[in-house]
Amino acid sequence: MERPRTLRGFSLPVVAVVLLGACGAPSGTVPETDLMVLEGRAQGTTFTIKYLDSLGRDLSGPVDSLLRAIDRSLSLWDTASTVSRFNAMDSLRTSDLHFQRFVRASRHFAEITGGAFDPSVMPLVAAWGFGPGGAGAADTTRLDSLRGLVGMERVLANDMAAMYSSSFPPEIVFRKERPGVRLDPNGIAQGHTVDVLAQYLLQLGITDLMVEVGGEVRAHGVNDRGTPWVMQIDKPVDGPEHVRQTTVPLEDRALATSGNYRKFREVGGRRFGHTIDPRTGRPVEHGLLSASVLAQDAASADAIGTALMVMGPDPARAWLADHPEFEAYLVMDDGQGGMSVWTTPGWPVAR
Repeated sequence: MERPRTLRGFSLPVVAVVLLGACGAPSGTVPETDLMVLEGRAQGTTFTIKYLDSLGRDLSGPVDSLLRAIDRSLSLWDTASTVSRFNAMDSLRTSDLHFQRFVRASRHFAEITGGAFDPSVMPLVAAWGFGPGGAGAADTTRLDSLRGLVGMERVLANDMAAMYSSSFPPEIVFRKERPGVRLDPNGIAQGHTVDVLAQYLLQLGITDLMVEVGGEVRAHGVNDRGTPWVMQIDKPVDGPEHVRQTTVPLEDRALATSGNYRKFREVGGRRFGHTIDPRTGRPVEHGLLSASVLAQDAASADAIGTALMVMGPDPARAWLADHPEFEAYLVMDDGQGGMSVWTTPGWPVAR
């Protein structure tokens, strides 16, 4: 029996949300040899792309080109990327569609979450030592002044109407309301990347696919067994092991999970998670351990997952009640050394 064709050259460790079911299993309604697998590293994490293609097309070249283009736009590690250049300048003229869409989406999600999601939080993230340069010394003496730099309304464009149209002009000039405003795309960049890759496959006529980047996932159609793609959500516990919390079938939707349980640091003898509340300027301190979100696209799931982790349990549940377009699975500290789970009514049960 032939095995799925995997384009290798990279090692693939387990990620926070993993694909279940699969490769090498007896085929159902789809020939096993139709399954193509791309895997590797990008954006400081891993990616996996699985798709069914009777033509057996090797899409590693185009996928690599797309990943590089997004890095040139949204990578904080690349000093020549569009976002890095914007952060270093007072204004920037660019035709970079990835950056334009990032700004547009960020303004939207900042508005609907009341500022719980806000990539302009970067100066505060750096002050707490969670910036791209690694865990430097925390400088909390400037928090009040830095809060004045936060707010997506401080990122202006010369043609705001064009920012919300279905297409973009060749160039947009972005400028800062105040010097020192900086953007951190990490709360949405991986979701955006997943969407770009998924849309590319769909445009090629590939309708059975799964794209995962750093644990953010989008799936369409069925897997090589002819059944829906099934994802594992990890239990929010510190440590290198990935222990299953639950599984969820993913049918023409995207899934993102956010949590504080693997990224933290100590300041003044206290342990803080990496999620900074843009509204207060401080790391969140509440009982929400992880938030998994289902949405129509991965960028939305990514951004809302981040926002829910900022809000905390009760505000998150209230917000979700007002936004039924999102489904969520929340894992909380029960206050007695254990965990409790809350889900929206439409959260699917794995079959």
